[in-house]
Amino acid sequence: MRRERFKSWKDALEKNRGMVVYVFGTITALCALVAWGMLPDLVTANPAAENMIPRPKAFMIALHAGLIAFFTFMVWKKPRELAYLTGAIISTVLFLSMLSANLGG
Repeated sequence: MRRERFKSWKDALEKNRGMVVYVFGTITALCALVAWGMLPDLVTANPAAENMIPRPKAFMIALHAGLIAFFTFMVWKKPRELAYLTGAIISTVLFLSMLSANLGG
């Protein structure tokens, strides 16, 4: 039963990979626009931590957007690999958490 469920998820992902790429692309573009407009010049992944080194916002935006873009491209190229979808989701959550942490949310 478990293998059948994963097989159906993989089939659905392969069938709808264009929509998955579109959704992640839109989320990435919106997050990057918000980050570029609202973040201070130096940001960190977690400002509350003592040992965090501030980085330029352009670097952090490019890093997070690049991670999402890489995993989204891999989902498009090999849609039956659920690990790439998981990577894209985790990268998006990391981007959103960096935004939230640096915007005081």
